[in-house]
Amino acid sequence: MKTIDIEKLNRENFKSIMNALSMPGNIEKIKPLFESNLLGIANCLLYSELSYFYKGTEEFDLIDAITNAKRTDECEADYIFCDELNEFLFNKAKIGTSKDPEFSGTLIYKCKNFDGLTVKLSGPGIDKEKIVNLPIDKSFVEFFNEKNSYFPLGNEVFFLDENAQIIALSRTTKLEVI
Repeated sequence: MKTIDIEKLNRENFKSIMNALSMPGNIEKIKPLFESNLLGIANCLLYSELSYFYKGTEEFDLIDAITNAKRTDECEADYIFCDELNEFLFNKAKIGTSKDPEFSGTLIYKCKNFDGLTVKLSGPGIDKEKIVNLPIDKSFVEFFNEKNSYFPLGNEVFFLDENAQIIALSRTTKLEVI
């Protein structure tokens, strides 16, 4: 029987998540937990004082047992996990307050790959600009820019593909359709 060092896995995944977030548009690699990339991220981010919402088909009962995080609705969740891009959930995610911007929601979307709309990214963590493909449409770009226009309020968004790769968009990232 193969054993898993969950602490080591969490450290490696946390480093990948932070690298992706600090350098929007860069691709980082996640290590799966029990053959699930989404569980690898969820186990790394969640703990007993946090809440989450999940819309999809993966089994999250193991994450509940390991992390003791609270399931809640999309309007109150610290983390929103979804099996596909869902603008409704992005709209519902909390953005924090001026006093406590850290009480915003972070969204993690699964996708087949990063093929899709070509966008130009700019903002902190990006040297001038970066051109990337993301599995989004023009309405997502407009909505993302609008929702994150009142810094420090806003949301971070992660895209997780089938190959355990992630790309992040921080709340300070500006998107422009090419």
